[in-house]
Order: sequence, then C-alpha cells, then structure tokens
Amino acid sequence: MQAEINEKIRVVTLFEEGKIKPFLFSWHKKIYKVLQVPFSYSKDIGKDKMYFFSIQTEGGGFEISFNSNKFSWEITKTL
Repeated sequence: MQAEINEKIRVVTLFEEGKIKPFLFSWHKKIYKVLQVPFSYSKDIGKDKMYFFSIQTEGGGFEISFNSNKFSWEITKTL
C-alpha cells in the first residue's frame, strides 16, 4: 500500500557520468542503503527541475525526489 510522505531527507549521492545515483539516505534517525533503482524520471514543476527515483532498500520500497534548483531531497512516498 502506498503512503504519501513528503518529508525532507538527507541523501548520500553519486553524481557520475551525468547521472544522479542515490546511494543511501537518512529518515527518522535510520539509515537506508539503496539496493536498487528500478525506475527514475525527471519532471519540471514550475521553475523547479525534479528528479524522482523509485528505490528498493532492505526496509522496503520508497520514492525519493531531488530538486536540482534547491539541491534538496524529499522522501515522497512508500511503495
């Protein structure tokens, strides 16, 4: 069951060969290692360029987003 979250998170990210690769993130004082990114896409929302990542961790599936104008990350929902 999906649940909307929309909370700020801290993400360790690799910027490699012109791509954004989330490596791990911290949410509610817990560290989640990204095991797989089965799907990602980008979208313009107003003036902001947003990148969305469907990710798999040992703690479950999540969607996280990166705002390239604000250089900020959010966890948008559980999958």
